[in-house]
Amino acid sequence: MSQQMGAVSPNITWTKVDVLTTYQRLTAEIQIRGRLRETMNDSEPLFHLRNVSAEPLLPGAVQLNGVPEGLFNKAAVCGIRTIDAEAPLPDQPEVIRRYAMFQATTFMVTGAAEFPKATEPKMHGELLMRGRFFPMVDVTVTIIGVVGKGWTQPTIWVNRDQMLGLYLG
Repeated sequence: MSQQMGAVSPNITWTKVDVLTTYQRLTAEIQIRGRLRETMNDSEPLFHLRNVSAEPLLPGAVQLNGVPEGLFNKAAVCGIRTIDAEAPLPDQPEVIRRYAMFQATTFMVTGAAEFPKATEPKMHGELLMRGRFFPMVDVTVTIIGVVGKGWTQPTIWVNRDQMLGLYLG
């Protein structure tokens, strides 16, 4: 459900996302320039949201429903994904998958990380750490300490600044 904002810039769109924080799961539309990767890894500390709803993950967190607009601090994002998958890049190299477990203080993500097939396995960790956010695929997200608050999804961009550990199998 993307909508072009041609009057501002032809590269700015609104895309529906899920955002995982330490205490809530937001569903909203995010304003992106180009692709989600570029927006999340650029130098801007905040991003714009609209039509924001929130599901509390911990007691005391507030539920939101259809808040018209907001700003969010990228540093507080644990993980983010687009609801509709982004189209692959036209020059995407052939990739291999490797088991990955991302552990943070309040959540874990298990699944796979993808790497260009020609890349040496000893370089995989370094490749993932290049940007603040990196993708994992075919994942299970587990909220630590909250029974029944977890889910599976095809992809998520995790925030390396939230990382306690990254384990590659």
